[in-house]
Amino acid sequence: MKSKPASAGTFVWGLSTSQIAILGSIVLVTVVTYLPSVRNGWVFDDFDEFVTNQTIHSWTYVWNAFRYDSWWFQNPAALPQSAYYRPLENVWFALNAWMFGTNAAAWHLAKIALHAVTVVLCFRVAQLLTGDAATGLLAAALFGVMPAHTGAVVWASAIPEPLSTAFELGAMIFLIQRKPGWSRGLFIALILFAGAMLTHESAILFPLIIAAYVFIFETTDESAAGAKPIASRLMHALRVCVPFLVVVIAYLCARLAAIGPEHMFGGYYSATGTSVVRGFQAARLHHSPADFVMTLPVVLITYLAVLALPAMAEPTHAVEWFTRPQPVVLVSAAALLLIATTAYVFASRSPQWRIYLFCAVWGALTIAPALNLNALWWLVDDRYLYAPSFGWSLAIAVGAVQIAAIGLTARRAIGGFTAVLLVSYAASTMRTERYWFNNVAYFSRCVEIGPYVPDYRIRLAAAMNQAGDLEGAARTLQVGTTLDPNDAHLRLRLAQQYQQMGRFEDFQREFQKFNELSTAMLLRQRAAEGSDTSSPETDSGSAPTAAPSP
Repeated sequence: MKSKPASAGTFVWGLSTSQIAILGSIVLVTVVTYLPSVRNGWVFDDFDEFVTNQTIHSWTYVWNAFRYDSWWFQNPAALPQSAYYRPLENVWFALNAWMFGTNAAAWHLAKIALHAVTVVLCFRVAQLLTGDAATGLLAAALFGVMPAHTGAVVWASAIPEPLSTAFELGAMIFLIQRKPGWSRGLFIALILFAGAMLTHESAILFPLIIAAYVFIFETTDESAAGAKPIASRLMHALRVCVPFLVVVIAYLCARLAAIGPEHMFGGYYSATGTSVVRGFQAARLHHSPADFVMTLPVVLITYLAVLALPAMAEPTHAVEWFTRPQPVVLVSAAALLLIATTAYVFASRSPQWRIYLFCAVWGALTIAPALNLNALWWLVDDRYLYAPSFGWSLAIAVGAVQIAAIGLTARRAIGGFTAVLLVSYAASTMRTERYWFNNVAYFSRCVEIGPYVPDYRIRLAAAMNQAGDLEGAARTLQVGTTLDPNDAHLRLRLAQQYQQMGRFEDFQREFQKFNELSTAMLLRQRAAEGSDTSSPETDSGSAPTAAPSP
């Protein structure tokens, strides 16, 4: 669907002076909402990726970003270091390091500026799809202050999601406005799509979004002449989609050359089960299809809640694998079915059903890569909603405008609801920003949300030690061993903490407990494997006496 042509008294994109002022106000409010994050420092991967990374200051860093995986610099002698191939992510880091050094405020301002640009792109795509500037403005307003975006905007390392989304929205704009055949618009759309692919692997499904757009909105001369509409539209969608598939093939070839076939399709584990993702003490086992089926409804309903409920935005979520049927699984599945049925009934009766269908396709295809649950360390992560939230924002905006058109009362009700929603979105976003202030704030919140997750406690203790709070680090680990007395790794960390503090009696007690738990675990493993367990202390696979640093 094309936008309405510009008329007298309009400026860029056919907008009036007042509409441009409203769009500018939306961008300004978005920037102001995120300005508190300028005070934030570095969190988690920031340190290794660009704060302490000395290779980032050389040109070979950029060159190698296209040749190797994204974490190649950790150990160039043992590649790949990860299953990520995101060259433009590293280019972004290199440019920021060159311009801003390690000035955290400048890095955060750059992320805010990128988000502001994405808000404008969101408006333009929504305007082109609906032919209505008011709908586009509302969609941009929702997208701009949505709490689900907080992590993606305020965490310096989380550049792949917003940057790839900006590329995809830009590609959509040029695709929609292209001329028939091979045109400059199509060529630019392909270039932008290539940028999205080289930023985040989730963009691999974007050609399907292109095909869906063409099939839903565009007609062909063949269909107008009496050919079978569905067949002709499918062929038209395929023809438009083919150049984007060529880009996908080129990307896959580059990815194969960079990380090899073992990790080609996002498997973060080697064939032996060893994790290639740095920073975690061990790889987790892959779960069965039954586990996936039971866990997926809870993951999806959590993502929907994060989109719909402002208070749900968090640095992490207490969603773990389900390995047996539980009431929450059935309730989540029933809720998803009810939501899907209600949405279908509402959308199918609306004259805007094509827009709703496209929003559903956009949301499903952009969240789909994040549903490869076996490849994730956190089953639910708000960052993965950055691209899908465009579909959500547009659907809400279309529905609001549609209801407001009923009459004055409906218009007032929708206006009040929208105002309350935007204010609550902005307030929740500003609340969540403080959790990304530094590692202590971040992992403290993670521990509050997931008190039984040992990684959170270990990382929080490491951050507290770095901040000089040795007693606080010890208390954090002590609580962890109280909640799970049989976690050998926590026992070892606590023993090391006591050793660092000079509390040698406590160190000996905890280290002895660690050895007991490790030996018992090894015996259980051997029993399960049918191995001899008579003398575990002499075997080369005995319990470790040290653990990797956090």
